[in-house]
Amino acid sequence: MRTVTFDSTAKPDEPLVLKTVDAGWHVAFVSVSIREARGTDFEASLTAHERVPELGVWGESSWGARWADRQSSERLISILAIISNGSFSKRREQLTKGQSHQLRDAMILEAHAAAGRDVFVTADAKAFIGNGRREQLEALLKTRILSPTEFEAELDVHHPTPLGY
Repeated sequence: MRTVTFDSTAKPDEPLVLKTVDAGWHVAFVSVSIREARGTDFEASLTAHERVPELGVWGESSWGARWADRQSSERLISILAIISNGSFSKRREQLTKGQSHQLRDAMILEAHAAAGRDVFVTADAKAFIGNGRREQLEALLKTRILSPTEFEAELDVHHPTPLGY
């Protein structure tokens, strides 16, 4: 079964996610996305999908995160270097709101890669796709990164939607 991880820019009840499940893909969300959804109307629908555990990051993660090992820690650092263009702060206790968001983005992609999942779907082109980042991240992580539009186009080629869907 092919696997896809949607980042926190997708909601579990969106047509693309539902279409992906109907096409037979295994859909998952990372625990970071579930944490970010607390108190929202789609929190319950996230729990219907597999939860890919995030890497434990001090001051950011909740209990239940994966314990860090050297490979996972290095992978997270490499992802952060790519998505921040090398400018991510080494002082984690003083992150700005934007840097905290960037850290959570990196944690989502790291969890996807650590779980060995096939495709990562994200609407965050700035962090994961633009300026050669996609190519660098795909080479580093041995995965595919697609925008929702690109992923839907692939679904349509392999699993055409019946009229009236």
